[in-house]
This record gives sequence, structure tokens and C-alpha cells, in this order.
Amino acid sequence: MSIPDDATLAVLLRQTQWLLDDVAHDLPAGRVTPEKGAELAGLLEDLAALIRRRTRGMVIDPEL
Repeated sequence: MSIPDDATLAVLLRQTQWLLDDVAHDLPAGRVTPEKGAELAGLLEDLAALIRRRTRGMVIDPEL
């Protein structure tokens, strides 16, 4: 499995951000559907997996 590039990660981060914004706005009004909740959960799972793949094997500079 290849390591995702920065652009791929950035796109998924933005998509997640937009959906989180929508859900945060709609939640107090009771307008979050089960489908929207499932979409958010799936996107968060995809993002977590992508971050795990992206950071696997990275060398962290202790001086940063």
C-alpha cells in the first residue's frame, strides 16, 4: 500500500472539516440524519487510516 501524498491528505482533511462544520451547525437543531452521521463516521475512519499510513515510518526530528 502506497503512502498518501500531502495533497491527498489535505483534500480529505478539508472534506472532513466541511462535514464537521455542517454537523456541528445542524446538531443543535436536530437536523443530523442517521445517513449524515454514518457519512461523518466513515469519513473520520478514512481520515484516521490515511493519517496512520501517512505517518508510518516517518522520522521525527527531536529538535523541532
